[in-house]
Amino acid sequence: MFQKLFTAKQIKEIDNQTIIKQKIRSDELMERAATALYQHIIPRLDKEKINHIFCGKGNNGGDALVLARLLYLNDYKVKCHVVPFSPNASPDFKLNAEKLKHFNFILEKFNPANPPVISNEDTIIDGIFGTGLSRPVSGIAMEAIKYINRQTARVYSIDIPSGLYADKSNAPGDAIIQADLTFSFQFPKISFFFPENAVYVPDFEIIDIGLEQNIIDEMPTNYFLLTNQILNLLHQGSKFSYKNNFGHVLIVGGQKGMIGAPVLASKAALRIGAGLVTNFLPKTGYAISQTAIPEVMTLTGRKKNHLSEIYVPEKINAVAIGMGMGTKPVTQKAFIDFLQHYSKPVILDADAINILAQNPETLTLVPPNSILTPHPGEFKRLVGSWGNDSEKWHKQKTLAAQHQLIVILKGAYTTITDGNNFYINPIANNALATAGSGDVLSGIIAGLFARRLSPLMAALAGVYIHGKTAESYTRKYAAYSMTASDIINELKYL
Repeated sequence: MFQKLFTAKQIKEIDNQTIIKQKIRSDELMERAATALYQHIIPRLDKEKINHIFCGKGNNGGDALVLARLLYLNDYKVKCHVVPFSPNASPDFKLNAEKLKHFNFILEKFNPANPPVISNEDTIIDGIFGTGLSRPVSGIAMEAIKYINRQTARVYSIDIPSGLYADKSNAPGDAIIQADLTFSFQFPKISFFFPENAVYVPDFEIIDIGLEQNIIDEMPTNYFLLTNQILNLLHQGSKFSYKNNFGHVLIVGGQKGMIGAPVLASKAALRIGAGLVTNFLPKTGYAISQTAIPEVMTLTGRKKNHLSEIYVPEKINAVAIGMGMGTKPVTQKAFIDFLQHYSKPVILDADAINILAQNPETLTLVPPNSILTPHPGEFKRLVGSWGNDSEKWHKQKTLAAQHQLIVILKGAYTTITDGNNFYINPIANNALATAGSGDVLSGIIAGLFARRLSPLMAALAGVYIHGKTAESYTRKYAAYSMTASDIINELKYL
């Protein structure tokens, strides 16, 4: 259900161990990687146009030289521009430079004072720096990157856009290639999933280069990518099961004018397979709930327009609270009283999170293994601001670890952590940027939790399934047209 992600240091170690295990030379692994890259990139190239390959003098540049040779020998028009950021070159770069000389192929030295002329119909292939980069780019390499970014030609990066760190945030203003597509060897890089890097990695494609699977399996990591195997969890259950086997969800929330939020959550919980769902709402929500979704039972508090108490019936398996609830003082008191008396894991969304942010001491009352589902604005109210995505991820992991919580940070490439491991949803689809989308997510997670998934697995599966609905919908309709109700409807097609 998960794909491992690794730091730059770990990727280098996997490369080295592959060379030892498979009894090959480093240049043979480079040849294999570049040959696989060649097979992936040629459908995107035009033999009548010039392919401008920019290469550094390290091993990423060596990959670029092998690609240049393969393209040249197969009648593609190729110009190779070496960016001389160092007087030294890696042994494999030198070896492949010599191979090109045997074919009378000329390596051109990039000169920022007299750069190559590149038309918008040409192609740029970036092989200046790889994953080993650990400091900001400067000098002639910075000039080369800035020059490439000024061009209108399509840009492909080899393994990682040059200038981008593989597993941490860059500083504002760093010189980084703005690639149209990155061909990443074996694994996506952790930094690809930082929202701040969207301009550099709008899209990427993974190329299997045959790194040793046993080494990958044995390499420890705390970073994982969610995969399609999670969908198998949806179809568990015996043909002899009945509604009580699939659990009972309680959705708590709503205030006058905001009853739609808990209604959407309860619909989602029911659609994802919960056996029973009950809404607990202020009195103003009773008729709305009963009319909008007759399959859901409805309980109300004493107040007409907002919640002043929270009651959990017997035999409830999952509680999701906060959707449209508001933060009136009487509602805050009811929520805090609930936390003081309820000891099982709960799903906390929207105003439940806002109340925690306004009363930070109450975080200690949240039951262990509870699930928080903030969007970035709500998260900022909880933990304060951050300077970059690396720091944001650290704050997310720290919050989860300090309070034994599962924290979901919503957005493109939603992240989930239990304070130990860090999980990334690979789906980034702006169709989900619609009112009520978060309410639906909370309902999905509550329904999965009621179906006896662990809190962590319910969170992981819920996030992934939520994302898959957007993929399903946008194969048929325009992304901008998706509503929260459409998300719920798409659940039946997964």
